Amino acid sequence: MSADSSSTAKAVPSSSSSSSSTQRKFIKRPDDKAMKEEVESLKKEIKKLDLTNNELNAQIQKLQIDQKVMDERNKLQAELKVLISKQSSAKNERNNINDQIKSIDASMKKKIAEIQQQTSKNSFKTVGEIDARIDSLDKAIDAGNLKLADERRYVKEMSALRKLRKDFGSIEKIQTLIDQDKEKIAELKKKLQGTHNKEVQAQFETIQKKLDEINESNKSVISKRNKIYDQRSEIKKQKDAKYDEIRKLRSDFDAKFENFKKQMEQEKLKRDEEYKAQQAERKQAKLKQRAEQELADASIPAFTEEINSIHNLLSYFDPSYVKPATKTASSTNGSSAIPSTTKNQARVIEFPEDLVIVKKEQDDFFTGTKKKGKAAKKHHKKNFTVAPEIIVALSDLTIPYPLKEEDVAETIKTLKETLEALQEKQEEQTKVNIERAQAKIAKFKEEDFEDDEEDEEDQE
Repeated sequence: MSADSSSTAKAVPSSSSSSSSTQRKFIKRPDDKAMKEEVESLKKEIKKLDLTNNELNAQIQKLQIDQKVMDERNKLQAELKVLISKQSSAKNERNNINDQIKSIDASMKKKIAEIQQQTSKNSFKTVGEIDARIDSLDKAIDAGNLKLADERRYVKEMSALRKLRKDFGSIEKIQTLIDQDKEKIAELKKKLQGTHNKEVQAQFETIQKKLDEINESNKSVISKRNKIYDQRSEIKKQKDAKYDEIRKLRSDFDAKFENFKKQMEQEKLKRDEEYKAQQAERKQAKLKQRAEQELADASIPAFTEEINSIHNLLSYFDPSYVKPATKTASSTNGSSAIPSTTKNQARVIEFPEDLVIVKKEQDDFFTGTKKKGKAAKKHHKKNFTVAPEIIVALSDLTIPYPLKEEDVAETIKTLKETLEALQEKQEEQTKVNIERAQAKIAKFKEEDFEDDEEDEEDQE
């Protein structure tokens, strides 16, 4: 957006009724000059930091350790990485085995608790103990030395023991699963011992010791390099901070510029709305003025101009004719002595349909020419002329003009008949004109005036 956008558009000309429109708001374009200067200043500071960083890189290049020592160090570090990877794999494997042992042990404890719950109700722990008790009771009964009550009690106990023995069958299955879990745990623990590779640990410690010796022998150089590395890291942080400042400056300016564009758009919309309101106001005023003019023109008595013209013509042809007083003032030039139609172009005269105009055939009219001597005087007495403006006025009324003096009486008669006909129809035709004007006003109240206004603006 150019700098010209910083000012608002000029106020749109309005009608007198809208001259008190609100003052145009001045919207200032955000100045990017200060932002650019700050950005350039930060870029210069970044260049200085780059120079310092280059100097530190040069110092690091000077603080080099012997290449053989570096090769040995790199080799040991590579071996150490391999051992670390092995130890990491072994550790993951141990963790996996321990997880399996924990899972199996939890399942086994659950099974043991289930057996304990079932065996806690009696004194027998195994099926063998139950069988031994059954055999003992059976032998006592077979001996025949028992009382009848004891024998019945033993038989009842044997029946209960046999039922208990069936329940102990499921316990034996659980016990078998417990034994299997114990074997699995033992195998996993044995496998776990295999993951503790003492040889790998010994190699790791040996390599680490050699690296420590190399680092110790080059401690001063490494210390200086590390110090320079720290300085270089600090420079990087400073550069990053300055780049962040540049981004923030640009972001803030972009936000201000977006707000500026938004305000400009709002001001434009406001101007457009004001312009539309002014146009609507002008249109209404114009419509009112046009309606008033149409009604005023229609309210003038019909045939006023024609009637005034006839009165003037009668006065012209009959000097003794006295024009009667008119009821309404005429808007035409009827007060003049002789009507003039030279200013009217293509004037259309409305006559009632039942109006009959007496029109006589016109003979050729020739004005006399000047002759010498007595002949000229003789012909001058017989010449009859009519003023051109009178001929035009009669032509407008479609009344033939007199070709000779004897025709004047017929012309006067025709004028009076025409006057009478017009006066009879005047009131009726005036009402028709007013009704037509009112219908026309109603019509262009409904229509949009855009086309008319565009034509008038083009003409202006």
